[in-house]
Amino acid sequence: MKPISKMDWDIIDARVAKACDRHQFQRKTVGFLAIVLDQIFPGHEDQLQEIITDGPDDKGVDAIHIVEGESSAEVFLFQSKYRESQGTCHKTINDAEVLKISLFVNELFDKSDSLAGNGNFQLQEAVRRIWELHDKGKICRYKVIFCSNGAGFSTSAQGIADSVKASHSSVSFEFYSGYDVVQAMAIEGRDAEDGQLQVISREILERSDGDVRGAIASVDAQSFVDLITADDGETIKRHLFDDNLRVFLGAKGGYNQDIISTATSGDSYLFWYLNNGVTITCKSFSYNKGHTNPKLVFKDFQIVNGAQTSHSLVEAARTNPAALSDVVVMVRMYATDRADIAERVAVATNSQARIQSRDLMSNHATLKKLELAFKERGYFFERKRNMHSDKPEEKRIDALKLGQIILSFELREPDKAKTESDSIFDSRFHHIFGNRQSIDELIRLYEIYENIEEMRNNYQAEFAASPETGHEHQYLVYGHWYVLFACKLLHVKSQQAQLPTGDEARALVEEAIRRVAAACSQQKAVAHYQMFRSPRTKERILGEISAKQSDFFDLLAVS
Repeated sequence: MKPISKMDWDIIDARVAKACDRHQFQRKTVGFLAIVLDQIFPGHEDQLQEIITDGPDDKGVDAIHIVEGESSAEVFLFQSKYRESQGTCHKTINDAEVLKISLFVNELFDKSDSLAGNGNFQLQEAVRRIWELHDKGKICRYKVIFCSNGAGFSTSAQGIADSVKASHSSVSFEFYSGYDVVQAMAIEGRDAEDGQLQVISREILERSDGDVRGAIASVDAQSFVDLITADDGETIKRHLFDDNLRVFLGAKGGYNQDIISTATSGDSYLFWYLNNGVTITCKSFSYNKGHTNPKLVFKDFQIVNGAQTSHSLVEAARTNPAALSDVVVMVRMYATDRADIAERVAVATNSQARIQSRDLMSNHATLKKLELAFKERGYFFERKRNMHSDKPEEKRIDALKLGQIILSFELREPDKAKTESDSIFDSRFHHIFGNRQSIDELIRLYEIYENIEEMRNNYQAEFAASPETGHEHQYLVYGHWYVLFACKLLHVKSQQAQLPTGDEARALVEEAIRRVAAACSQQKAVAHYQMFRSPRTKERILGEISAKQSDFFDLLAVS
């Protein structure tokens, strides 16, 4: 495992301190975990309070993130270890730390009574959701990710992890290092990586047009898996996908059951015909044209399309090592020194991927106008994620977050702010970012949301992962978008022309929390993650606020 330098440690420590300050985390190991979660699952910052399970009785599991598909789901289990001085970064993940996770996995699979009665609120919510997935008959895969700015697994700890994998074929382990964190922070400074692939027979077609050269080749699937994985054959080199507009391991997950099934079936020879393959950009490539089965060698490459195919092939190879013997992958390769051509290839080959709608819309005229308007008021609107990372946190307004706020408040759809956030830059873009609101009103609205987020962080900092306390603010952890929805209803009811600011805005949020608590407190048998995914909860809140006011719906209709 490549160690981190003193400079790397300084960079990470500064970012960790910033994360702790922003989210009011009490321990640096949780701040480090938040950074890792943001890198692996970008755009999920508002879900940190749900994902992080660190705290009393956490069973050694510091975070759980579930990516649910139509017929399968991926469950990511995290354990974080932060070394608070560069001199201790040689320490490894030890046996006890891996054993805790392995015991949790066993209890999870056995549906242990002790796990069901666990006092850790977030952990219990996640466990209930996982068991619900099993009850629905969904195939679940588990990836255990140990993240640390220290060293990797000790030899004995690796042995324990290997035994767990041998007992549970659906479980895999990965180490996310401090070096990985720094590399993700500075994509533009990444090390150039070279590679090679095994071409099948002479199945390679080449053409050249001035400053760009291209090739289409049929390659051996195992050589492709070897190309994109570390020495363990399982850990994917994420930096190879830095230029891939599709968010790797993002909102839609990395696996695709159909791809895995095709690669491991008796008809695996059909893979070439049924899969779109992968697209690679590089500085140059070469091969022996007169040879059968040549090696295709390339310099400074990136995989710009095919992240899901890549991840699924690695999973197929992990679960069935012999599965790829008959699998052939189509690879498109483009060599050019021009960055603009490489970028256009990335956009063109990802243009059908809905998950990339934010990237594809980032230069839309509407968002550029918003950026200019916010700038006039001293705010920095981020059309692209983290495009103003050097500016004060409290003055940065993220485009996705603003879209979710508008969905919850203006369009009164808090249930969709989380579950259908992809549509914000796709089918609902013009409806959400239309020119209905003044920029000053949007700033007031954003400040109201910031009050909600601050109270959510305060509650989490005080009560950590303790069970439901009876405190009204408990509903902020999973229901913050519903609190914003309640703010909308209360504002309409007040018949005030403008949204409140300062102390009045805070009072509005407190009243909204009270109303949400009153509407939800009777549903004690329902898990919070279920409660705040249901439109019925919205109806209960609407009923709570509109009670005994006959003209409320008339007011709502014209608001």
